[in-house]
Amino acid sequence: MRIAYFTDTYAPEVNGVTNTLTKLMGYLAREGVEFLIFAPDYAKKEEREGFVAQSAKGIYRFRGRNMKIAPNSCLAFPRYEEISALCSHFKPDLIHVVTEFGIGRIGVKYAKANHLPLVMSYHTDYCKYLDFYHLSLFVPAAESYLRQYYKNADRILVPSKHTRNSLLTKGYKKIGIWSRGIDKDRFDTKYRKEEVREALNIRNKFAFLYVGRINPEKGLDLLLYAIERMNREYKGRAAFVFAGDGTYREVIEQYGFDNVIMTGFQKGEKLSEIYASCDCFAFPSATETFGNAALEAMASGLPVVAMNSGGVTEFLISGQNSLLCETGEREKEEFYERLVEIMEKKALREYLRQGALKTAGARSWEDIFEGLLSEYEEVIVSHSGLRSDRTAFGSRISIRQVEVKVKQRLLQRSCDSKRVAEMRQS
Repeated sequence: MRIAYFTDTYAPEVNGVTNTLTKLMGYLAREGVEFLIFAPDYAKKEEREGFVAQSAKGIYRFRGRNMKIAPNSCLAFPRYEEISALCSHFKPDLIHVVTEFGIGRIGVKYAKANHLPLVMSYHTDYCKYLDFYHLSLFVPAAESYLRQYYKNADRILVPSKHTRNSLLTKGYKKIGIWSRGIDKDRFDTKYRKEEVREALNIRNKFAFLYVGRINPEKGLDLLLYAIERMNREYKGRAAFVFAGDGTYREVIEQYGFDNVIMTGFQKGEKLSEIYASCDCFAFPSATETFGNAALEAMASGLPVVAMNSGGVTEFLISGQNSLLCETGEREKEEFYERLVEIMEKKALREYLRQGALKTAGARSWEDIFEGLLSEYEEVIVSHSGLRSDRTAFGSRISIRQVEVKVKQRLLQRSCDSKRVAEMRQS
């Protein structure tokens, strides 16, 4: 199988999509699957040479422009003829378009022009983002563009059931789920270190952590409210660590909190240590299509406080591995109250921590990528007009087995709910 990927975001840019793609390319290389990637060139302007540069085997990068609204991103609009020649030489069996902009659009055009099976990913709910930038007026136009864009797909892949259901209500079709896993070696409790807490200046304080873009659409006004109120009501008790960057960082820094630590974007072992060395993951975003950072925090042994909205509900279960807050008029107050509850109730915190570790431990990248290859095979077979013998589950699981597993999970949740209620009342 030969696969050509078209993406408007790739390493070294840091986000859930680039992290997933990096993992995927490693998996494909190990499995002997041939691939080609078309992506932006993030080199500084003075370092760029020519229109296109092959930075590594199988990766072609194109010059673009950085955006004020997302300075770490780069939008490239290469010429179709340039990419077409490279792609035709590669002779792909399938095109996977990851994003919706310049390079992604060329991928769609190439697939249609050459009658190739086309898989498209839906990673980001841009229409929700517009509300946070006071651009709600453009939501209908954005919705219309996205519907037309994704009509080209033989299969749309989304990261969660929540996102799939949302798109189905908008009339999207041919939707499959490409979920997310966790690197269990990279995110682990073993990375917790007192010297890291010392370096972050959190020492004996209860450390809340946020990892990701520090932008308005991440709901960080809720976290800002929590910081202000906690500093009044629990002065000196808590610290707040932000591992990331973005336009909202300046807003937070203007308050001059002495217990807020900004580390910028981190990666590798340093990020692993920051995750494991904190005490609770504070994740106020209600716009996630999945929420990779929350899963990474759970694998690092952190209970999570998050919103009961978006893709995080795929794996966050309130009272089992997290505390979830409802969106609405009291969302700021409730988010703050749940943070306090985690900080004050040690038994509850430890129970949720164990639940978080269990949840993260069950999500394997290998299984997820095997499922992705199955999706590719089904799309290729379907596009060719042949019949596929694969089942909807990717393996032959009997209905009786499924029913038994569902009943077992419901019984376990009932027992868990009783235990959590007792701890929260204590």
